Amino acid sequence: MRRDAALTGICLVICACGAVFWSTTGLDQGWFLLQRLELPTPLRVVLLTVRLPLLLWLTVRRIAFPLVRRIADADVALLLERRFPQFQDRLLTSVEAAAGYPEHSPLVEGMLRRAAGEAESLSVTTPAAGVFDPRSLRQRAAAAGVLSLSVIIPGLLQPGLLPRWWSAFVLCDDVYHLRTTALEVFAVAQPGDRRREFQKEAEHLVYRHPRMADLELELVVPERDEVSGREWVVPERVRIDVTRPDGTRSRVFVSSTSPRTFRFVMTRLQEAVTVEFLAGDYRSAVPYEILPVTPPSIDAIDLDCHYPDYTGWNQLRETAIRVTGSEVSLPLGTTFRLSASSAKPLQSARILSDLFELSGDRETTRVIPREGFQPLFQHLPPLLSPDGRTVSVAFALSAGTETAGPQTGSGTTAAADGKPDASGGLPVASNTALRFFLHDDDDVMSVNPEVLRFRGIEDRPPVITARGSGIDTAVTRLARIPITGRIQDDYGIASAGFRFLVDDETGWRPRPFRRPPAEGMLEFDLQREEGQPFEVFDVQPLELSEGQTLTMAVAAQDGNPASENGETRSEPLIFRVVSNEELLSLLYTREIALRRRFEEVISQLEQVRDDLLFHQEVSRRLDTGDSAAIRPEDQVAVTTCATRSGNMLRRQTNELNAIARGFDEIVEQLINNAVPPKQLAENMRTRIPDPIRQLTGQPVTDADRAIGEFRVAAIEARKTLALLQASHTQVSQIVITLRQILENVRDLAEFHEALRDLKAILEEQQRLLNETRALQKRRLIDQLKGLK
Repeated sequence: MRRDAALTGICLVICACGAVFWSTTGLDQGWFLLQRLELPTPLRVVLLTVRLPLLLWLTVRRIAFPLVRRIADADVALLLERRFPQFQDRLLTSVEAAAGYPEHSPLVEGMLRRAAGEAESLSVTTPAAGVFDPRSLRQRAAAAGVLSLSVIIPGLLQPGLLPRWWSAFVLCDDVYHLRTTALEVFAVAQPGDRRREFQKEAEHLVYRHPRMADLELELVVPERDEVSGREWVVPERVRIDVTRPDGTRSRVFVSSTSPRTFRFVMTRLQEAVTVEFLAGDYRSAVPYEILPVTPPSIDAIDLDCHYPDYTGWNQLRETAIRVTGSEVSLPLGTTFRLSASSAKPLQSARILSDLFELSGDRETTRVIPREGFQPLFQHLPPLLSPDGRTVSVAFALSAGTETAGPQTGSGTTAAADGKPDASGGLPVASNTALRFFLHDDDDVMSVNPEVLRFRGIEDRPPVITARGSGIDTAVTRLARIPITGRIQDDYGIASAGFRFLVDDETGWRPRPFRRPPAEGMLEFDLQREEGQPFEVFDVQPLELSEGQTLTMAVAAQDGNPASENGETRSEPLIFRVVSNEELLSLLYTREIALRRRFEEVISQLEQVRDDLLFHQEVSRRLDTGDSAAIRPEDQVAVTTCATRSGNMLRRQTNELNAIARGFDEIVEQLINNAVPPKQLAENMRTRIPDPIRQLTGQPVTDADRAIGEFRVAAIEARKTLALLQASHTQVSQIVITLRQILENVRDLAEFHEALRDLKAILEEQQRLLNETRALQKRRLIDQLKGLK
């Protein structure tokens, strides 16, 4: 009986196992057909934790317990009475009587014996085979056999079925289906088409992609399975499902671009997306998450500069510079430490120039020289700061290609603090662009480099403007030549003075200024002393003779010791030494020209005076208001006269001022050339240019005002006679004064004519004297020949 119970339990356990096998297998197959994925591992773990206790309980309850348990006689009696109703309750009564009843009477004892006897007689006639019904056991055994065969036969026909089920629902492996296709997913990062793998983070595979850049994914079907050696099947196409943060989905099918490669591109990715892949019987088990991140960039660039000593900028200007654009200009020879701040921590950086490539991280720095560039560099500090947010390197701005070693600027000395004012740096040629390529901790590299161009400010030579003042190209031996001008230098003047040549000399001779510029001045105006904005070159100490040539220039030099330009000179001023008489003759020629211009001015103003006088009668007719006497053109004539007179007066005033300046120049030349008598120059100044300037001052202003009032009245058709007469009076007075000045000019001209005649006489006398001497010499020679 216990054996039958155990067998029944075994069949029940087998049926339960078969049912669990097929239910879980069906669930797994249905899920795989729908999703191409394994059942979620947590679900399989839950099923295992529920299934194992139930099977254990069923095994103990239905198999182990019946084998060890003893069935009580009363229970057997009840079972038999239920199977054979004819026993009624005699069997149970007999079993209980066998144990004995306490304190029973003889009547009860008789009844018990009778019941036991009847039970015994009935048991003889009852068939033993009918006590237990084997049909239930056979049914359960059949069911167990069918379920066992349903598992064994498919397991034999499909060898992988049972191991797959075991891996899935017992071992709870993440992957247990044998697929024919596999995919390896890579991101193609720029620059350089770098193949990058997705990184495992929590439950996702994550790739950080630069925001607003095109995303390119490369899907590769491997050749063979590394474990089994099976060749993977290449699908016709791959389905890609893209899920966005707002829940929207898009599906794309891509075909192969090469025998085992598929490519998928998303343009200008701005938001995070989750991507899943389905290819044949393969589906990505873990979502691929793509997170857009800000690409690395430079927030600010600071330069700590040490300028060449000759510039003086280290004391006059800030040495710390914040670069605000893509270009910075510094004096050639400047050493500086460049500090570029990044918005994100960097793992490495590269700086490219025409001479070298500089790469490094938080621990090292490496310099790769270009072709034709000799590397002479020493140990360099790390390119990145410990936090990875600052790129720091020292440079030296040079004029051209140099060796790639630490360069020492002018006046610098080596020190251990690494500052640019104490040590040199890698050379950067003028007009060179540094291109910064950044690689941040998100493994994102900058596609478009940050560019910073350095322009070297070349030390230009001093700029000199110089010209003679109150002097012409002809000078006397006693002349003093006033020179006005300005000297400018971008960093400061070191020295300045005169340089001169006599005749055909090739070496410039120096002569200092009476008041030289202070060292370091950026701009200097030539001045002899306060109130005299010129320097004077004295010709007398040279003891030159008439006919010699003096070439003079203003020279200056800046403080750059490495300057190749040396001394800078102004445009040379060339002077010819002449006699006083010749100089006066030249000045007389200029004076005649000025006198003619002066006479022309008087003539023009006389025309203005006559024009005003002529229109007085016209103005009188208009003022009387007699319509019979007024002509139609009178008003226009008066207005035109006023306008013409005003314009002519202003034009001739400008001409008078120019004539006065011309006479001033003659006076200055007389003074600067020390032409005797000294009173001649002063007389000319007091009799000609000074009266002209007095005349063009208040008198001309009054006349112009009077003509202006006359013109306004004429335009407004008011009475003009009185204004016209006042204008005529003012202009007439100016003409009278000019006539008086003209007399002075003529008197001076007569004096110069006398000097010119005297010069001509002297020259004729000298010619005759020379001819007489030559004749006497020939006669003496002839006489000597006759004596022989």
